[in-house]
Amino acid sequence: MGTPVKSEYQRIVDALIPMWTELLDTKAVTEETEFFKAGGHSLTAMMMVARVERELGITVPLFQLASHPTVAAFAKHLTAPKGPGVAQASPQANAVDPKSMDGTESQTEYLLRFNDSDRQDKRNKLFEQYYARAMSSAAHAEFCRQVYGKNFGQHGMADFTQIDIMLGKLKPKAGDTVLDIGCGYGLISKYIAEQTGANVVGIDLSPSAIEYANTLAAKDNRLSFKVMDLRQLEFPRNTFSHVVSIDTIYYTPSVKKTLQQLKEIGDDRLRLAIIRTFPIRSFTKATWSPDLTELATLLKGTFGWYDATDFSKEENEHWRKKVDILDALKPQFVAEGNADLFDFRYREASYETSIEQFRCMFLSGASQSTR
Repeated sequence: MGTPVKSEYQRIVDALIPMWTELLDTKAVTEETEFFKAGGHSLTAMMMVARVERELGITVPLFQLASHPTVAAFAKHLTAPKGPGVAQASPQANAVDPKSMDGTESQTEYLLRFNDSDRQDKRNKLFEQYYARAMSSAAHAEFCRQVYGKNFGQHGMADFTQIDIMLGKLKPKAGDTVLDIGCGYGLISKYIAEQTGANVVGIDLSPSAIEYANTLAAKDNRLSFKVMDLRQLEFPRNTFSHVVSIDTIYYTPSVKKTLQQLKEIGDDRLRLAIIRTFPIRSFTKATWSPDLTELATLLKGTFGWYDATDFSKEENEHWRKKVDILDALKPQFVAEGNADLFDFRYREASYETSIEQFRCMFLSGASQSTR
């Protein structure tokens, strides 16, 4: 008697389960396992759809994994007839994974190892060099004024339009205490205090940046600053009414753990705003939705709700603007002996401007009924 022929559905299920087992690093995968609830995120999802294409010959957009999150649902989608009107793979979903900035590996590989200790050390040294020099450079001051609206020695991607929108949604006031994660020179912390009357505690890994920030705190008792790692938030429970994370959530290896820490050090009125850009190939124009990000899933799991504001259009304009302004200011950087500072900013901007970016601000925190 011959071996029974497997159905196409069962063949796909039998192929998916070991993929999920490996990518999610668990032995408990069944047909009902949900990819993101079991520990998956945008990078592992990217790897998942890439393996499906490579090993099964089926090209599928990333958003279909988010829309069909269990093994069973995903297998049914992969084996369903694809007639007119049915969402199918787009050419962008099948794009070659771009190289990392230094060209040594793919962008996905780089992002998966973004917080390895050797990379953290290298990154911390680069930022320390940056903070030690940026505020003394007239060319960099002009660059910041033209890109962001004010010279606060910024390195991130948030201009003052985004910051003001964030404050309008958070609504901190006098008597509140705000945690500014990755505060740099402390000038955005100072701006928050001036605009709202709130007390602001800023943390950053750079001693040079915090040294400068403490000169601001010496003149304003609403401000205080500490050298501190996002991965180890050393504050008592119920310390903060608000938390601000502008382009810093990338630097924790476990967003889930960090959100739980923020919940513990926040009080029963806690509001937090997280502004971030999402990795290359996580989405395409056709598939981008803040609701399909792992951060949205984690915020809903930790706090029960979130609100999303899309800044993707502004993000892509931001990088193009940086390149144009740096090109114009290059002679000034070189003349003042800061060619390496120019290179640090230009290399990043020219790389990022060639990539479609997706950016969002997430608002979340304690139950909405408590505010």
